[in-house]
Amino acid sequence: MPVKELPTRKIVMIATIAALYAVLTVAISPISYGPIQLRISEVLKVFVLFDPWMVVGIGIGTFFANLFSPFAGPWELIWMPITDMAGGLLVWGIYHFVLRKRWPVLPMSLYALTTGLSVGLMLTVFELGEFWFLALGVVISELIVLIGGVPLVLWIKQQLLARGIELESSR
Repeated sequence: MPVKELPTRKIVMIATIAALYAVLTVAISPISYGPIQLRISEVLKVFVLFDPWMVVGIGIGTFFANLFSPFAGPWELIWMPITDMAGGLLVWGIYHFVLRKRWPVLPMSLYALTTGLSVGLMLTVFELGEFWFLALGVVISELIVLIGGVPLVLWIKQQLLARGIELESSR
């Protein structure tokens, strides 16, 4: 679907994901940035399973959340939104075309890995520690949030569907 034909409903969903991501990250900012981090907002990445356009919301949310990072600069404002969106598209594709919409924990684990490697690389550039130590710490926190978030987001999806709000992309 070309961007010019993007329905208002989808734009609102993208904006909602972006705003929630940014607000939730900044709200717990002491633990949202740095070598050891836990972003509760990462649970919103689970919505990518249902609609590839949600990666845009994650990317925009990451950009605005990272404006408040002590490391704000090209790595935080360009690298991280791009890697979050690329990881999200990879996860969506695997979930839909390889796993045939089964086992959502597997693609979310892959998303944790891509995020951890991206953050680890960025923090290594800032000389905050050894790459593998930094990446592993982020992967572990991502696994906790993303895998723990799958049942929560599936429940939210069910509640929205009961109210006539569909999250699945019509592609």
